[in-house]
Formats: sequence, structure tokens, C-alpha cells
Amino acid sequence: MNKVSTSIFLIFIVIVGWIVYLTNIKQDDSLTMKYYSVQELINKKSDISNIKLGGNIKPNSIEISEDDQLEAFFYVYQNQDSVKVYYYGIRPDLFTDDAEVVVSGSYSNNLITAKELQTKCASRYEGDLKNVEKI
Repeated sequence: MNKVSTSIFLIFIVIVGWIVYLTNIKQDDSLTMKYYSVQELINKKSDISNIKLGGNIKPNSIEISEDDQLEAFFYVYQNQDSVKVYYYGIRPDLFTDDAEVVVSGSYSNNLITAKELQTKCASRYEGDLKNVEKI
């Protein structure tokens, strides 16, 4: 084997080894975020550092701090289950009672501390398809 073939072979082995390490050996939960249901969170007994949760805002549960308008508490529900969420930041325009939301953050002591808050409203972006002419 010449030097070029040996170098290519060693680089290939290093790349394959790194891929095996990242996919099988290294279990870093900070790299992944699991999507949970409200019921799954309620049944969890331990803290979770990275979660994503979707649901609707429970009617009459939004509490915005009078001292700091960026601070909000609210409940997200699915079916009969709900979980409390704390969010500090600018809220989306569609943030209202019964709006569909997705929150990302951490879960501890039956509270989600959200880093991200998104509202979903597909109908807002759909056009009136009845009046569209075919090309």
C-alpha cells in the first residue's frame, strides 16, 4: 500500500469510528428534544431538561405579570389533562385562550419553563381556494 491509500484508509476509519461513537456510545440528552403529550408529562416522576409539548391554552388560565409584561403563566391542555407553563418573552399575536401552541423548554416540579413559544393557526395562512383560477 502506498502513502495515499494508507491515508485515505485511515481517514475512512476515523470517520466511521466517529459516526459509531456519536450514534451509539455518546448519549447526550442536550442534543435531542423529545415531543411529549401532557399525559406523559404528568406521569413522569423525574425532571426533563429538553422537551417539546403541543396542546391548547386552557381558557381563562393566562396570567400576565403586572410588574413585567414579558412574564406569563398559563396552562396547556390535551383532553382532560393540563400542565402549567411559565414563559418569559414576547408572546405571539395569536396567543389567546384555546389557541393551539407548541412550547419548548424544561420540565421540573410539574411546571414547564418554556424557552420557546409558538402558536399554530393554519387557517390564517390558507387562501380562499374557491376563487382561484386554474392555469
